[in-house]
Amino acid sequence: MENKEDIIEYISIYCTHFYNEFEKAAMNHHIAKVKFLPYKDKLKKMADAYERNTSTNPKVLELLKNGIQEFQRRASERIFNEHFDELNLNRCPKCNGITRTPKAKQCRYCQHNWH
Repeated sequence: MENKEDIIEYISIYCTHFYNEFEKAAMNHHIAKVKFLPYKDKLKKMADAYERNTSTNPKVLELLKNGIQEFQRRASERIFNEHFDELNLNRCPKCNGITRTPKAKQCRYCQHNWH
C-alpha cells in the first residue's frame, strides 16, 4: 500500500516543473550551495555559477530554513493540492499504487508487471 511519502518523493523528483518562481530559486540556491560552494574560490566559472544561482531574497531563503527535505515536502504537498488534476502520476493498473518513476512498468507494492 502506497504512503504519502512515496507520492511526495515522486513529485519532488519528477514534477518540479510545477515549482513557482520562489521554489525554483530555492532549489537553484540549494544546488549552488552543494555543487559550487566548495569550488567557488578555486575556479572562476564555479564562482560565477555560485553567484548566479544563489539568492538573497528572504522569501527564497525562508523556504529553505528547515532544510532541503522539508522544502521538498512542502513544495510537493503544494503541487499535489494545487495541481492534482494536471499531475501525470504513473500508477499501477492493478492496485493504483504510484510507481518509482514515470516510465516504470512494475509496481513496487503488488509487483504487478505490465511490460
